[in-house]
Amino acid sequence: MADKKIIDAKKYSELSKIELSTQEMEILNEQFPDILEYFDLLSQADTSENIDTPTLSNVFRDDIPADSIADKILDVVPEKKDRFVKGPRMM
Repeated sequence: MADKKIIDAKKYSELSKIELSTQEMEILNEQFPDILEYFDLLSQADTSENIDTPTLSNVFRDDIPADSIADKILDVVPEKKDRFVKGPRMM
């Protein structure tokens, strides 16, 4: 296992314009080397293999237009113009 890198949380919080308390900086100093180590591990993953794209599919429902509740509300409005509620004139 590689030596853990020393991280200056204050420097990174200033660069990212994030204000951190002293306690948060201590936590970041402790956890950030592990996070960077994990990213190093991810960068070693073999991504050269092609993905079989025909197996991918859309998991979302079809976009089917339907009547909106606004149409039902407009049916009970005493004064309207087209699809807008007509109200009293304001000064």
